[in-house]
Amino acid sequence: MWQAFRAGQREALGVLFDRYAQQLFAYGHQLVSDPEMVKDAIQTVFVHLWMWRANLGEVVTVKFYLYRSLKRELLKTAAAPRLRLEKMEAYEPSIEQQLVKVEDEHHVAAKLNSSLEQLSSREKEIINLKYFSNFKIREIADLLHLSEQTVSNLLHRALKKLRKSVVLGLVFWLWRIWG
Repeated sequence: MWQAFRAGQREALGVLFDRYAQQLFAYGHQLVSDPEMVKDAIQTVFVHLWMWRANLGEVVTVKFYLYRSLKRELLKTAAAPRLRLEKMEAYEPSIEQQLVKVEDEHHVAAKLNSSLEQLSSREKEIINLKYFSNFKIREIADLLHLSEQTVSNLLHRALKKLRKSVVLGLVFWLWRIWG
């Protein structure tokens, strides 16, 4: 597909956009809280790609190339707050169950928010790239301009903090139920 795009086939541009735009939006929206800015940046990335397609080399991982391009474009246009949490939607079987579920969701959201606040912005970004965007350590290191060892260390530290927080939350929850 990348070769067809580089050769100037407009259909290939459409396929690349359809394949990656949603993933790019999710990644960009974690870096910048303004969805319109992210959409504009994605469009700019694809416009620039099309304009400079003849100068592009063979890319081993198109997704990685697009993520890096989007991050650069967003860094050019904004220094915005990082990490947004999505609201959890409740299932409504009965009023009593709904109230319990809402209370539990508030508790879980508060705990998750509290756990994530313990992470640095770099740790949050690495968690997102590793587990939600499925990048390899090497790719994350290249994207963030860090050594692979630094990425591994930050990932390990972030997971350790999250595990500790989850265990403490579980102990508190069990104490509250049986206490």
